[in-house]
Amino acid sequence: MVLAIAMFLLAAVPAAAQDQSRNPHIVINPSQEYQRIQGFGINYTGPYFRNDQRTMFDQLIDDLGVTMFRVVPYLVYSNWEEYNDNDDPNVMNWEYYNNRYSHPIFEATWNGLHYLNSRGIRPMIALMGTVPGWMTDDKAPPPQHRVCQENVPADRQGHLNPAMYPEFAEEVVSMLMYARNHEHIDFDYFSPFNETDCYPPEGPRIDPDEAPKVLDAVAARLKKEGLGDVRLAVADNAIITNDYTDPILKDDELMEQVGVFSFHNYGDRGEYSVGAHVERIKASKYPQTPVWLTEYGDLDDQDKTFENQWKGFSLRANRRALIALNQGASALFYFDAFDDYEECMKRLCYYGLFTSASQVYSRKKSYYATRQLYHFVRPGWTRIAASSGAPELTVSAFQGPSPDSIVLVGVKEGGPNHFTIDLPHLPSGPANWEVYETTRELNCQKVMSIPVRDGGTQLDLPAEAVFTLVGTLAKADR
Repeated sequence: MVLAIAMFLLAAVPAAAQDQSRNPHIVINPSQEYQRIQGFGINYTGPYFRNDQRTMFDQLIDDLGVTMFRVVPYLVYSNWEEYNDNDDPNVMNWEYYNNRYSHPIFEATWNGLHYLNSRGIRPMIALMGTVPGWMTDDKAPPPQHRVCQENVPADRQGHLNPAMYPEFAEEVVSMLMYARNHEHIDFDYFSPFNETDCYPPEGPRIDPDEAPKVLDAVAARLKKEGLGDVRLAVADNAIITNDYTDPILKDDELMEQVGVFSFHNYGDRGEYSVGAHVERIKASKYPQTPVWLTEYGDLDDQDKTFENQWKGFSLRANRRALIALNQGASALFYFDAFDDYEECMKRLCYYGLFTSASQVYSRKKSYYATRQLYHFVRPGWTRIAASSGAPELTVSAFQGPSPDSIVLVGVKEGGPNHFTIDLPHLPSGPANWEVYETTRELNCQKVMSIPVRDGGTQLDLPAEAVFTLVGTLAKADR
């Protein structure tokens, strides 16, 4: 008899464990607070702005929920000062620069930035591309950090010559002066170079130990020209495991001008998101400096099938977004707003949330998947603790200004379909969850409302989905 009972108990243990795996718990803990969300944004290339895009931009702001824009004002800025304005980096030749910045390419950028300002948005200005050949040399030793393309000949790396740092600072600050003083654009943040570990063509070669010296020159020129209020966003590296962060953190004078540390990530391994950099910053003398993911999305844009739009640009891209938030990012910028011709790639690219066939702009599936986060979580909200009992489910939770304003966003890529939601009993917490889903068939659609009960709420989800739970009060309490 004893043997029979023991055998029964041994059989029951794996059965219970199996039942738990079939019915995992999503646990939300509002008492555990993390970073404050500064906003959600999007990238676009300034010269491609057209007046007929204003309706699309209004949708990005009013419907998607974009509150931040990262705008590249010139396509590849190696041609912007193809010839030196003069031989003195301390004196700007404004006859030369006024001619350059009134070019139609820049005029389109100013037009778009004016429109964003009219909508109450102060965009980040970010530079992308190589520098003029006369600013480069072929003297740099082989890189000691990872780069996108190995074995690029020294004379084709576009390495920014240290002797030209003052010239580089003059060039980029002159553009900001024109934007501020001539065009009267309102902006707070400036990213002076892009993906310098992905040379060419994304940026000039600037190694991690060189970055503070280049930025010192830019910061000094900003102050000299009365732009000391402009905060630097650094270093926008392509390979997120490269450490540009520590060298910058060690430069106390430079850190007075640094407003945010910025990174790009299109990878699939969660441990290689912003987390290591967040920890570096927290351990430094500047622990309050925010971290932004200024580019994410997906890179396989030439596969234009629905399956790739769903798996890559909807599921994987939004998982990258949630992982970055869970590791401490306070802002995200999707790449890209709409399909366009990328000068760096030398081809038409399809990274956008909107198609742009013949300047007719239509929302893609990725738009609705991104809306599951951007539309429901607002600037000023706080990320709170949330965990999932299933490896196929990534979740993030957020608390708004009132006790009932709790939102959970999740990306489900297979695994169990039935979940128990554990939310501690709160004196004035949400009474219901409104459930919104983007699936292969649905586009950010409300599918149900379920009550919040003591001891756990039951939720069934599709096999694959990006979903949002929005806490609401009971009707009698509204």
